[in-house]
Amino acid sequence: MRYENGSISLLPLFFIIAFVALIDGMDGSIVNIALPVLAESLGTDTGTIAWVTVTYFMMIAGTVLLFAKIASNGSVKKVLIGGMLLFTISSVLCALSNSLALLAIARIVQGTGAAMMGASTPIICVRYLPPNRLATGLGIITLGSALGYSVGPALGGFILSALSWHWVFLINIPIAAVILPIMFRYVPKDTEQTKEPVDLAGALTFLAAIVLGLYALESYGRPGTTTGALVSAALCLITLALFSVIELRKKRPLLNVRAFKHWEFVFVFISFMMINLTYMGVLYLFPFYFDINVGFDSLTTGLYLLIPSVVTLIIVIPMSSMSDKRGKRPFSIASCLCITASAAICYYAVPDNNIPLIVIALILLGITWSLCGGAMASRIIDKISEETREMGSSLMTIAIYVGCAVGTALYAMMFILYTKSGDINFSDLPPETFLSGFLFTLAVTVVLCAMTVIMSAAVRDKD
Repeated sequence: MRYENGSISLLPLFFIIAFVALIDGMDGSIVNIALPVLAESLGTDTGTIAWVTVTYFMMIAGTVLLFAKIASNGSVKKVLIGGMLLFTISSVLCALSNSLALLAIARIVQGTGAAMMGASTPIICVRYLPPNRLATGLGIITLGSALGYSVGPALGGFILSALSWHWVFLINIPIAAVILPIMFRYVPKDTEQTKEPVDLAGALTFLAAIVLGLYALESYGRPGTTTGALVSAALCLITLALFSVIELRKKRPLLNVRAFKHWEFVFVFISFMMINLTYMGVLYLFPFYFDINVGFDSLTTGLYLLIPSVVTLIIVIPMSSMSDKRGKRPFSIASCLCITASAAICYYAVPDNNIPLIVIALILLGITWSLCGGAMASRIIDKISEETREMGSSLMTIAIYVGCAVGTALYAMMFILYTKSGDINFSDLPPETFLSGFLFTLAVTVVLCAMTVIMSAAVRDKD
């Protein structure tokens, strides 16, 4: 993609990409705070309500590569503004939903809009920022996302303490009213259209595989759904195989699966995805723990869950810079050790509601992502083969959003299987039942994260 600047004003573009990243980060974290309230309001259990989060990340993971391709073909402004409009309209639909099914459908639409926006902002940086400002633009995206994740929990807690859960979604309306006119005015018009074909078959099979896999995870172990979950899992594997065949035959594939023939790349990719998976899984259950077992209100819960994001926001840039200078392997190992220690501390702290220890665990989660987001993410680029190197950023995106979606679904499934609470509404869930399920998932987290320590240590940095 060639750089096009001319007389483009850079400051408004910096503002736009920062704002879009902030919206994405905020919406990814603000809804988690509302899950206990949503479960009680909609009369469902702690596992089923996970679909509110799963569907959102599912659509981002399943469609972001497609929209990135469309945007890079010369439609970046259309994709960006279309995504913002779709995100805004779906936010209204979320707020108007009076059942979990309607809310999940609205979140599917909202996730699609978020994918369109998330796919557009890096392309805006590459296409319109001068080379000496490209790193600044990409850094602004990272900081905007971190800021959004920082603001989300506290803002969600404040909204739930003062208003109804509907405003968790309606807050996006005034945000859109501010940013949309700036997008129309300052994002350059789409001019050059390339004729490079879009890998639609690959995009559809990839999305189908993600949907089938997540349905299998979310449904397994529930009364009357086990058979359907197993069939869905089998279809997921078949669809993934079909996706691989399609991509191997493409000259310009949506995702070059040949990257996975190198064991070192596989190790760093899985490690990075597993950190995202366990991080999101633990944060999915924490609001329920604070509500059921500690008795915190939504505002207090939001302030506690603000801790990891604030820690990440403060130290992610210096940690990333240090990893560039001193090697990424030790920082990657440290990231995996931090989340392992965090889960272990929580395992011993939550039975007694030991808040000081839980705060330490939350701080370690923040350190985890500050190390993971720089050192571990960039290792994917370092370890990818030269012929597939251009796919590195796409593979990083997939690892993040697939990890977030699978983490939420997997932890919901583990909780339900262990507690046998698939048919128990949130409001009727005994504290001791929730605690037993939470402790089980924390124990699994320690094991999974210990595996990432081994995989990260096994792969050496390039000389």
